Amino acid sequence: VSFLFDQADADGNGVLDRAEFKAVFVALKSELGLSNKAIKQIMAEADENSDGVIEYREFVPIAVDVINVIEAKREFEERKAADAEDAVEDAKDFLLHGMPRETLESMLKGAFLKADKDGSGYLDRKEFKECLRGSGLGFTKKEVNIMMSEVDLDGDGRITYQEFVPLCFNMLADMMADKMKAPSSENEEAIRTYLEELFQGSSAEEGSTMIHKAVAVAILRDGDLGLTRVQIAAIMSEISIDKHDNLDYVALSAAAAGVLSSLTNVEAQRALADQVEASREQEGYGLVFGMGQEQVRELLDGAFRAADADGSGLLPVQTVAEVAVAQLPLDGPQLQAVMSLAAPDDDGNVWYDDVSDWAFHTLEYLASGQHAVLSPRD
Repeated sequence: VSFLFDQADADGNGVLDRAEFKAVFVALKSELGLSNKAIKQIMAEADENSDGVIEYREFVPIAVDVINVIEAKREFEERKAADAEDAVEDAKDFLLHGMPRETLESMLKGAFLKADKDGSGYLDRKEFKECLRGSGLGFTKKEVNIMMSEVDLDGDGRITYQEFVPLCFNMLADMMADKMKAPSSENEEAIRTYLEELFQGSSAEEGSTMIHKAVAVAILRDGDLGLTRVQIAAIMSEISIDKHDNLDYVALSAAAAGVLSSLTNVEAQRALADQVEASREQEGYGLVFGMGQEQVRELLDGAFRAADADGSGLLPVQTVAEVAVAQLPLDGPQLQAVMSLAAPDDDGNVWYDDVSDWAFHTLEYLASGQHAVLSPRD
């Protein structure tokens, strides 16, 4: 404080006139964020005896306050920077609406290979966009647009698998970090109301809140909500569905709103990361019914193809359910979740490869306890 006073006392007369006093604060203006008006107010308050100059005894408490403010601001900025860094690290450990990195990369690989129809090992821009939209990973339109605008196609108009995975991973980490740093702008009740409005008008009977399961799943998938296919399946696993495959969209909206509100809640995300870490330590991690991802996929795909006499890739919904139960010891909620992966057409047939490709991820997600964290029960 003494050094600050002596430095400001340009003429060495032992007091600071208004110009000298103001110079102290002008020099610190950028650090303190003070306006000229604020500096004048500080000067008026500091001059206790109103003699137009600031004595050392008057200067000390003001200077101490200034130093404390600067230090507090510095500490705040450091904490803010540390929180931002922590958010990015949290996001890298736990990406895309609650998905561990290895699961994400596995799904990205599957999406890439499916989009690369000619097996060339690369995607053009159109294929890349279709890959993102059809990946089942819950990319919103905004996220797709961001990745499309940022993608570097190596100057040759295409993206290889080696470029695809790190690109998606890093961009998703940044987007997740932004969500984890900022509080959610919507609460659960607002999200629930929004979802109910999405479902309204979809019921077969006017005034009813009952809608067909397939319609409900389609709305959750196409509503640009940011839910992954696995999360939608997990939500569907806990909804009561009647014998006509109808469900109450009010109950569905409440369940989905609980998950969606948790996705932008930093505490829920960190609890979810802890749950993922805990599940990794459990015996049988990475297995479903003692089988790995490829084993489950090949088991189901082989059984579905055996039932598909004409090789069309389509089977009746009921047949898919019967085959799935015959191959895997599924309980009620598990079967309900797996069958929500299949979108039936007007004739009640489904593309069974959706079930083959996603059944393992869905069952693994349910077994890990992640859904219980995102959608806690009282």
